[in-house]
Amino acid sequence: MTGQAFDVKNQLDFDKNTELLARGIMQISADVSLKPTAAELSRITGIHRNTIRQRRWPLERLEAIKENRRMEVLAHKVRAEKKQDPKAILMQRLEKSRLEVLYWFNRHQETESSWASLDKRLNTVLESRDYYVQIVDDLRLKIKLQDTEIQKLRDALHLVSANLEEWK
Repeated sequence: MTGQAFDVKNQLDFDKNTELLARGIMQISADVSLKPTAAELSRITGIHRNTIRQRRWPLERLEAIKENRRMEVLAHKVRAEKKQDPKAILMQRLEKSRLEVLYWFNRHQETESSWASLDKRLNTVLESRDYYVQIVDDLRLKIKLQDTEIQKLRDALHLVSANLEEWK
């Protein structure tokens, strides 16, 4: 008997929660300022989010509300465009095109300026490199000449020391 009493109580709670969820969904559907989320439905009804997730149908209804709102926004945009004069729409598009052309022209100018400065820098670096390569070549030549001079002096010193030893 006690099992049946709990069954009746559980069924009453289930029905009460179902009614609360239905009212909450209707409230969310009617008020655009309320977000169609399980958290918002939980806040409105006082029912835990997990309970809402287990029932599934409230989430499906919330998803349908989200989709309806998206469709309303798109329909509003289409109506707004239809209300405008075709000439005005074309003028707006022309202005957007002009702005885009101006943007890309400025980007092109910046790129050309950057390229020119980089080209100038490259030429400076190449000239500097050529200058230092020439200096290195000159210094290598001097070192070679001095090595030759040193070798001649060593040979002369060796001859002189050999002659001195002979006289002794």
